This record gives sequence, structure tokens and C-alpha cells, in this order.
Amino acid sequence: MQESYYNKIVERYMKFCASTGGNSLDKVFASLTLSGTVNGSVPPNGVKEDLQASTTDTSVELAIIMMAMRKLREAIFASRRTDAFAQRAYIFIVRAAILTKHMESYHPAILYLLNGIHSLQPLPDPELHEFVGYYILDLACRQGDYAGAYAVRSQYEYRDRRVEMVLGALVHDNWCVFWRMRRAVDGYQKRLMEWAEDGLRVHALKCLGRTYLTVEKGYVERVAERAWEELRKENGVGWELEGEKIVVRRAKGK
Repeated sequence: MQESYYNKIVERYMKFCASTGGNSLDKVFASLTLSGTVNGSVPPNGVKEDLQASTTDTSVELAIIMMAMRKLREAIFASRRTDAFAQRAYIFIVRAAILTKHMESYHPAILYLLNGIHSLQPLPDPELHEFVGYYILDLACRQGDYAGAYAVRSQYEYRDRRVEMVLGALVHDNWCVFWRMRRAVDGYQKRLMEWAEDGLRVHALKCLGRTYLTVEKGYVERVAERAWEELRKENGVGWELEGEKIVVRRAKGK
């Protein structure tokens, strides 16, 4: 029963990915939000009806898939399954939920995968390394729990240069290293790092505000890793643009 339902979810998810029209999947997922769809747009039908429903709205389609994944995850957890199927299903659910940045789905799934399933059905070394890395990044980037992230790193004897550099960048508020690592990691790790972007961006802007009277527009965009118009609109930056220079603050007259 669960295996058959899992196969239907995978089939629908793969069709969803194939329907992106050749666009980069990370850009497609980044353009979608679940806040108004999972709890609102999807009708409260049963799981079977949800998977049989047809829609051309990508946000609604994604919400249907995520709802089905949640119900499968809860069913596996309730039955306390820790076999090879449970491992395979949870691996799929975590990866898909990270791409959609749906914390309510991937966070409990990672915990059960590592603390429940792995203890009885050990993950292969590459998958263990992969999901421990996701757990560390979630602790550091979303929860801001740096001590917890380093504790998990120590517990699993985890070693990964890129993840460790991300941790170090967050601990030391080093936005230069953080942006550089964001361009170096894979799509899943990048999505997890997005949780920390706004906080680091605001910190970088505050540093510029305390340091400069005027600064080149291009430099501000590189430091904040965002275009000037987006900084004004999304971050509420009130500095003035004069040509290609930004007036951060004006010198007070004597």
C-alpha cells in the first residue's frame, strides 16, 4: 500500500520536474511559494483524490505533491517502519522538500532518517554524508544553532570543506566567504543556505553604513549579492543613488 502510493508520488513529482520547460529547476523552485497553497489552495480531499487531481497551476501542483509526501511520511513514521523502503522514501522526501524549502517537511524527515531509520537500516556512506551535511546546514543557516551544528559535525565525524567554510562564515559574519560558498555548493545545499542570506545581507549593509559616506553602486551590489533596485524594494535601503555612486550618509557641516 505505502509502496504503491510512494510510486505514484514519485511519478507525479518527476512529471512536475519535466514540465518546467527546460528551465533550471532551482530557479523554478525558488519562484514558487508554499505558504498560500498548502494550507489554502489545495482542497481538503483525501490523499488518493489529491494525487488523482489534475491542475496546470504549478504552485497548486507542488502543494498537492507536498501534501501527499507529508501523509506518506506520517504513515511511515506511525507504523515505525525502518526497512529499506522507509529509507528510500525518506531520502526522496527530504531532497524534494529541501528544494521546495518546505521546512515542515524536510526537518522531521531528516531527524527520523538519521536518528530512527539509520540506526536500524544504516545509510550507505555517501548518503549518510549527504544528509548529515543537510542537517548541519539547517541547524546553522535556518536555526542559527552553531553549537548544535558543530555538535552534529563531531558526532558523525563529518568532514566537508565547503560546509565547514559555510559554518565558519556564519560564525564570523564573513559575507565574502558565504557568497563564494553559495556559488560552490550544490542545489540542495544552496537552498538550505538561503535561510541565512537575509541576516547576513543586513549585517553587510550595516557594516557599509558605518564605514562609508559614499560608495560605488557595483560594490554595494557585490557585497549584498543583490541588485540595487532589489535592495531598495526588498530590504528597504534608503540610501540615495547619484549616477553610479550611492550616498550612504552626508557629512555634517561645521
